[in-house]
Amino acid sequence: MLLTGMPMKIVLPCVVLSLSLVLSPAAPTKCISLLITMEGEISGSADNLAVNLEVSSATKGDLVTDVRQESSIAKGHFHVKAWFNTQSTLVSQERCDRLPQIVVVKLTSGSRILDTRKLRIESDFRRTKDGDYELTRAIVLKVHIEK
Repeated sequence: MLLTGMPMKIVLPCVVLSLSLVLSPAAPTKCISLLITMEGEISGSADNLAVNLEVSSATKGDLVTDVRQESSIAKGHFHVKAWFNTQSTLVSQERCDRLPQIVVVKLTSGSRILDTRKLRIESDFRRTKDGDYELTRAIVLKVHIEK
C-alpha cells in the first residue's frame, strides 16, 4: 500500500484498523452460567468442615465436574452457590447447550470425605424464574467419625 502524500490523520487510523483486524483473535463464545443453590443441615461436628459440589453435565462424553462455588457453614447449617458453565467442553463443539444433570455434594474435614449425597437435577431441584436451579428441600449431611 502506497501512503505517500496522504495526511497522517488519515494514515494512522488506517494502519491501526488494519493491524487490529489482522492481529485480533476470534472472539470466544459467550455462554451463561447457571446458578445452582442449595442448603441443608450438618448432623454432628468436626474440625475444618467444608461442603463442596461436583456437577456432571447431561452431555455424553463431557467429563468436567468442576464448578466455581461459594459455601458457608454456620451453627450446623450450610449454604452453597455453584455456577455451572453452559459452554460445551467438547473440542469439536462451540455451543452453549451444556446442562447440569447430577450434583454430588461432599462434606469434608480437611482431606477426609465424611459424607456424600448424589442428587439429580430433574428430581431434586426446581427451576427459578431466572432459569437457575435451587434444591427443592434441604438435605442433611452427617459427620461419620471412624472409631
